[in-house]
Amino acid sequence: NLRPGIKLLEDRPGTGPAVERQRTYVMRFRIRLSRGDIVRFSGAQNNEDDGFHTLAATVNRESLIGGIFQTIDGMKVGGFRKVMISPHLAYGEFGVPGTIPPNARLTVEIEILHPG
Repeated sequence: NLRPGIKLLEDRPGTGPAVERQRTYVMRFRIRLSRGDIVRFSGAQNNEDDGFHTLAATVNRESLIGGIFQTIDGMKVGGFRKVMISPHLAYGEFGVPGTIPPNARLTVEIEILHPG
């Protein structure tokens, strides 16, 4: 069960081992703002025109925003989830200047590809 502030829109469980906290995984993700605009981040590998990014990240609260950390909890390698994340579990009242506006509700699609 996902915590309040995260709405599960799609869930494909995956067949690999369970994702473990404090381990690094290669993830493929796409983030959209509520009006549908795709968020593009510097530092992530932008190898696809459809807005998906590939990134190696450690599953902990320091590396991931709260909503993504909570979304990954309980996933397995190969799994995919699409969720809507409320602002308080995303970038909150400050947003990310020039990228994500303040108090933005985000739609996140995330796939765990393999351990990193």
